[in-house]
Amino acid sequence: MFRAFAALTLLAVAAPAGATCLFARDSKPQDWFDWAMVLVAADVTAIAQTPRTDVISLRAVETFKGPVGADIMTLQVPNNLWEACRLERPAVGERVLGALNANNDALVVPLSPSYADQMRAARPGPAIPIASENIKPAPAPAPVAATPAADAARCVETPVYGATVKVEDCEYASSGALFLRGEVLRVAKENSAPAREGLPVPVAGQHYLFFKANGRCQDFGRNPALTGSLSHPCCDENHVYCKRKTDFIVNDGPATAK
Repeated sequence: MFRAFAALTLLAVAAPAGATCLFARDSKPQDWFDWAMVLVAADVTAIAQTPRTDVISLRAVETFKGPVGADIMTLQVPNNLWEACRLERPAVGERVLGALNANNDALVVPLSPSYADQMRAARPGPAIPIASENIKPAPAPAPVAATPAADAARCVETPVYGATVKVEDCEYASSGALFLRGEVLRVAKENSAPAREGLPVPVAGQHYLFFKANGRCQDFGRNPALTGSLSHPCCDENHVYCKRKTDFIVNDGPATAK
């Protein structure tokens, strides 16, 4: 409905009469509301001249009276209006009051900030949205689901390996947990879960980082070998081993020195 109005040409080509001049110069805000069917505060974007009229293009910035969604308007005003009524001819970039009555008579007069405040105070109802305020923003695009990383796969069934590990380095994590770095000496798969892409497979002779939920570093002093089950970390929660690139969790209960 509004888009048809936005392109409307408002015509007022009759020669100005004394009453028109008096109205344009001296009207109070309520007079404008009584006279006009459309009242907008607008910025002048262009002025073109014809033999009889000034064609004034406006971009509405506020609607005092009229339809919702005011935007671009073109008013044709008799070019003898300014001199006859001793009115200032609007310039491009100037803030003006644009008015149109039921007979298609149009007026354009300068609009000061203080007079705009008076027009708002006289407006009988709530603010009327202009086009830029009436356009609903496009919905935000739905977030793209992240490609599951290897860590996400660690929270489903994965292979479990029985292994003997030669512990070469031990450090405490928290609450009695240990991080162990060492070499796999022997290894055998203990369940039927298939290997998953991105998860390490223990190989004899290779070195890995292990997490052990309990134990003491001194248990691996003289003969630092550990036998237990190796499983992959599940990082669906904020576990301490998720903060480091832990390869395997040792599930063997208390450490067993060999």
